[in-house]
Amino acid sequence: MAKRKGRSKTAYKNFIIEQMMSLGTYKEEYDVLIDTLAETCALRDKNLSEWNKWTKKTGYSMVFPYTNKNGSTNLTPVPFYTNNIKFNDTILKYGKELGLSPLSIKKSMLNGEEDDELETFLKESSSHDD
Repeated sequence: MAKRKGRSKTAYKNFIIEQMMSLGTYKEEYDVLIDTLAETCALRDKNLSEWNKWTKKTGYSMVFPYTNKNGSTNLTPVPFYTNNIKFNDTILKYGKELGLSPLSIKKSMLNGEEDDELETFLKESSSHDD
């Protein structure tokens, strides 16, 4: 597992706002979503750091043997691994909501063009009615 230096929530928030501003999609109303996304990114980084330490200490990365009360031993996912999946899913969800995924950027660009064409058509139609 690669070493990862985590950013703070504030650093992530500034980075997200900067990205949204460069895309022309930032609005103050999105700050609650941005805060949640930034916090999740920071928690994910902390989880990855702890996971890395745990892996070095135990030698287990994604699964480890767990013996239940009946004495059966099974491979069980490492909690850091399952947490990381949840963090990544949340980050992806909020990123899409804020228009930060390639697909959402493309959709917003297409929607903008469609709106402009519709507005032009409506203006032209109303001017012909007079």
